[in-house]
Amino acid sequence: MSAIIIGGNECMGRKYCDLCAKYNIRARAIPLKKGGFANQLGKPDFIFLCMDTVSHPLVISASKEAKKHGARLVKLSRGSVSALERELLRVTAEA
Repeated sequence: MSAIIIGGNECMGRKYCDLCAKYNIRARAIPLKKGGFANQLGKPDFIFLCMDTVSHPLVISASKEAKKHGARLVKLSRGSVSALERELLRVTAEA
């Protein structure tokens, strides 16, 4: 399985990826950028959005891309490692 993490803290990108690896999910963290992230997505199984750091237009764009690629959009209330781990537990239990 693969995942893209959009938003969150730039400095924590490595921790996000390491945590996902613990759950056998290949992950890539994309810090906030000015648009144009659609060509960086590829074909992930999950798209995690850190809602406390992303803008509303970015949320709309990410949800369109998730529908287009058949990825599951998971919204994290915070950009913390514990919020990501909580959702990873839930997602892997459902799979």
